Amino acid sequence: MTTAVRPRDRLIAAVVLSAVIGLVGGGLAAWGIYARFGPVERVTQQNIVGGSGGNNGALSVGSIAQSKSVSVVEVLTKPVTPGSLLAGSTGIVDGFAVSANGLVVSSIHAIEGAGTLRIATAEGHSYPATIVRADPTHGVVLLQAVGAQGLTPLTFATVTARVGDLAIAVARAPFSPVTLATGTVSSIGISVSLLDSEPPLRDALTVDATPDPRQDGAPLLDGNGNVIGVVVDAGNSAPGVVALSMTSAANLLAAASGNGGNAAVPTLGVQSQVLDAATAAAAGVPVGALILSVTTGSPGAAAGLLPGDVVTAVGSTALDATHPFDASVLGLAPGEQVTLTVSRNGASKTIQLTVGSA
Repeated sequence: MTTAVRPRDRLIAAVVLSAVIGLVGGGLAAWGIYARFGPVERVTQQNIVGGSGGNNGALSVGSIAQSKSVSVVEVLTKPVTPGSLLAGSTGIVDGFAVSANGLVVSSIHAIEGAGTLRIATAEGHSYPATIVRADPTHGVVLLQAVGAQGLTPLTFATVTARVGDLAIAVARAPFSPVTLATGTVSSIGISVSLLDSEPPLRDALTVDATPDPRQDGAPLLDGNGNVIGVVVDAGNSAPGVVALSMTSAANLLAAASGNGGNAAVPTLGVQSQVLDAATAAAAGVPVGALILSVTTGSPGAAAGLLPGDVVTAVGSTALDATHPFDASVLGLAPGEQVTLTVSRNGASKTIQLTVGSA
């Protein structure tokens, strides 16, 4: 007995067959894309509104690196010859232009022990260099490429980085014109000890990317291509890429340019660590900066601060990860008197402190 196939059944069968064919074909296409290019998440891109250079579209890490790498310079800390290049003892570290007339930012660590200083630009020019200003508390130095003109400067971000922000380290290295380290900001406002014999560097941040010693002194950029830190070769003192204080570098530039920056680096004379809410609750203290040590004869010592104190506010500014107990970050000037709110042994008190200079 033959059963007639109704038009409705034919329609359902056609729809099912089309879906199967689409599923198989789509799966094969997806597998081909995966095998060729890997997971989609490997493509790094961030949509930027009002991005660098007026680009309101999507800026990729590659486009940021390409446009900003011209500002990255090589700092020569000793004479370089073809022989030294072949031997791998180059004496070449990184820096980046912050003015058209040759002001360059780098890390103090990068130029430590330099017998001579020269700056070589991406355009193939070389200039003798001098140290203009330095901030040992934050590990940042400002150099002058003598006679340089027409450099392409980078600009500093108008806000500090936050945990989770995109971060891009753009550097130069011998035989490898541009190198990148890309990740997200994993911590901010930390102190980093590069050497046991030296005080920790303040207001550093870390990025969850693989560090490269050749990037010492290079700029760390945000998704708009603006500077959020100065990369330093921190060894194993902290995980990931470590960058020094953007605020300190910007202050050095402002001071050298006569734009209201402090000629002297302000200091409080203490080492501290900001406590987050959970850690503060666990310790039974308020959120603020825990004083770890106080330097003898420093402003902190003169004010009567003690290890174990928790400074919760400077004036009307509450201290937290974005506002650490750091004179430069807080915008304080040498000689300025400020009122500290301090928690000591469960009691709150106010202390007057006069900011010093480093």
